[in-house]
Amino acid sequence: MALGFGDDAPEFILFDQDGFTHTLKEHRGQFVLLFFYPRDFVYHSAQVAKMFESKYLDIKRKNVAVYGISNDFVKTHSNFHKKLHLTYDLLSDPEELIIKKYGAKGFFGKRFISYLIGPDGRIFRKYDDNHTINHPNLILVDLR
Repeated sequence: MALGFGDDAPEFILFDQDGFTHTLKEHRGQFVLLFFYPRDFVYHSAQVAKMFESKYLDIKRKNVAVYGISNDFVKTHSNFHKKLHLTYDLLSDPEELIIKKYGAKGFFGKRFISYLIGPDGRIFRKYDDNHTINHPNLILVDLR
């Protein structure tokens, strides 16, 4: 089933690049941006990560928690996070349970897809192509 506006966002409990756990529930009352990408250290994934980093403070000022998610392991995320000097967390989903629940696994592999989850835990906006250069700006417009 595809997720869309108004649907309950699937809960997650995932480890970040430093081994700390994060859940959707801990952010009730604020927006959460989840962006899914195929793999660490792949050109397009690095471009997406840098693109979100460039607008991270602007997005964070809107009371939004930002997480990048892929099926890479914590150690790989840690190396990728350090190499790109990221300030937001990368979450590890090696079994792809959350990736599948959010429809980020396509027929030909993992997809670039993002979700803006509202303070009530429901999908506020789905972005099917999060690898465009303008994507963080679209999020900022949607948060006005």
